[in-house]
Amino acid sequence: MKDGEEHVGMWTVVRVGDTVRRQPGPWTPAVHRLLDHFERVGFGGAPRAFGLDAEGREVLEYVEGHVPAGTEVADVTDDAVFAVGRLMRRMHEAAEGFSPEPAGWAHPPATSGPGTVVCHNDIAPRNTVFAGGLPVAFIDWEAAGRELPEWDLAQAAWQFAPLTDERGCAALGWRTPPERGHRFRLLVDGYGLAPERRADLAGFAAARIRFTLDLIRRRAAEGVPGFVRLVESGIADGIERDALWTEAHRDELTAALLGDDAPAVSRAEEAERAGTVETADLPA
Repeated sequence: MKDGEEHVGMWTVVRVGDTVRRQPGPWTPAVHRLLDHFERVGFGGAPRAFGLDAEGREVLEYVEGHVPAGTEVADVTDDAVFAVGRLMRRMHEAAEGFSPEPAGWAHPPATSGPGTVVCHNDIAPRNTVFAGGLPVAFIDWEAAGRELPEWDLAQAAWQFAPLTDERGCAALGWRTPPERGHRFRLLVDGYGLAPERRADLAGFAAARIRFTLDLIRRRAAEGVPGFVRLVESGIADGIERDALWTEAHRDELTAALLGDDAPAVSRAEEAERAGTVETADLPA
């Protein structure tokens, strides 16, 4: 994104020097407090927040790197998917101890119970900055909120595996679909999710996709412009296909998450030993 360039998606964002700016929402104070918390605890995988400018726009650090778009998603390698999981684990650990009022977030929580943590809730290639082919930061935090970690992993798996049919994979740049269960497993191995928490993760992913679809259609019916565009452009229909594909392949995905797949992990670990994947303290 060049200086002065404007990006119009769900929200209009403009780059100004080393910052990006856009209109704030009711969630902005909570998000900025979260980003300030990340800065205090030394987590560099998120932009810094600089408050509001004279025009009332929120001001965020511009993170240098590349954000995959469109058919570039197919360029995200297996090792990069593993590293996304690692970065997510560091993000969740950095968020521990941060607990603003739930009313400050954009959406009410979809999950509950012990073990919830503040999640990004929209991790995807379009919201991940890469440098040297590996993830360095997650951006666009407006959907952040407290959820079970599996909810964040389900979202990331949907986008990075990706959990979609052949048509969806082609739109993201694959001539033939990748091994989606394998990439799902890499993400989860990178995160270090305990084996006993993996059995229901494919079901979480299907529920996560359905949740997004329902949210989009509900907000579009309320007339919210960004969500109306998602429906009118056919994106919502594509999400429904993703949900159907994930539901149909739930058993296959679960088998990939639970099975012995040492070679899949070893390639990423070899990259880590070579210094190309950032390490994190993960449970055994």
